[in-house]
Amino acid sequence: MNHGLPTTPRVNSSMLGNYVGQPVRFVGKIVEQNGTHASMQACDHGQVQINMSPGSQYTSQYVEVIGEVQQDGSINELSACSFGDSFDMETYNQLVIKMQQFSTVF
Repeated sequence: MNHGLPTTPRVNSSMLGNYVGQPVRFVGKIVEQNGTHASMQACDHGQVQINMSPGSQYTSQYVEVIGEVQQDGSINELSACSFGDSFDMETYNQLVIKMQQFSTVF
């Protein structure tokens, strides 16, 4: 089912520079949020700034953001989904790396 969102690759913080101006899926742990911006720790331990959509609120520690990568490496949120308060970021990082290596499979 397509909810009007673009097809998006899963990325970690080190991959964002390859996707400037493009939509991505990013999972991170909330470090700080203020209603308009959130700082998130990526699965590869980098820090990423999220420019939250108006009215958006993250209610769990781990969140998946679908958004467009900006020139400064931040992400403009298009959509977000709670991933709960317990998530294995190390395993997820390995998945992201494999999905990039074998993009024709995924």
